[in-house]
Amino acid sequence: MSKKLLVVGRGPSWERAKEIPDDYEMVLFINTPQIFDSANRDEELLERLKSKKVIMYTNMPQRLVAFQEHILNFFNVDECAIARCSPNWPLWREHKAKQKRVCPAWKQLSWLPPLEEDEPYMYIWRGPEPANAPEMFTPGGRKINHLVDEAEPYLASVYGDRMMCNCSIFASLYAILKLQADHIYYCGLDFYHDLKVAKESYLQSPAYMSGQNWWQLRVKTEGEHTKIVYDEYMTKFFPDVTYEFYTDADWTPSNKNVVTHCSGKEIIFKKYDSNYYKE
Repeated sequence: MSKKLLVVGRGPSWERAKEIPDDYEMVLFINTPQIFDSANRDEELLERLKSKKVIMYTNMPQRLVAFQEHILNFFNVDECAIARCSPNWPLWREHKAKQKRVCPAWKQLSWLPPLEEDEPYMYIWRGPEPANAPEMFTPGGRKINHLVDEAEPYLASVYGDRMMCNCSIFASLYAILKLQADHIYYCGLDFYHDLKVAKESYLQSPAYMSGQNWWQLRVKTEGEHTKIVYDEYMTKFFPDVTYEFYTDADWTPSNKNVVTHCSGKEIIFKKYDSNYYKE
């Protein structure tokens, strides 16, 4: 029997959760759920989500925000987890010391300009020191789970190819390896479809952290890499898992195990800044 789980990201399509069949057992929120701050909160949807087993999943920078006790209580959170494996600080230090800033840092995609960035490095998931501790707890004292060690060869394959591995990939590995999900619904993952790369970036790649053009390119590249990781890597790693996306992005994957329900909404382009998720 299929074990289904819903992953809810912070992109605008999170509202499409109401379109998803109510046959999943678990909900995994990535970082602080948008529904928490929504001015027009859908109470029926909220109660549906809260009735499931709820997992709050974050990356390292967001852990002190998403794991606040009033947020965890609001969603009746059953489990907290973070996008890191259990630490191995010596191994992390060894590989972090080899990291360089280059252009292009990540695997180059033909339809985007090269990106100057700190290159991806192996065993990033075993650090950083001391933030990624052997035992971790939320500010309210709840245990924070690490990603299981069985995820390491999959992460190594992605990072070894210089592909970007964002929080949703870590969350999907957690869902499959720890929670045993074999059918994952997604909403709120729009791959930064509403960001536009500046024309001048195609003529001259912006310098690292040099301003808005760099940020637009950096985050757009992350979104495009993430699509490829799902379509080509996750389907190879776990060929019996279905990845079903309710998204605002216009995306046609090549693998039959990646199913997309694209909204077809008109794209209103934004800037990537502190207000990106608030607009």
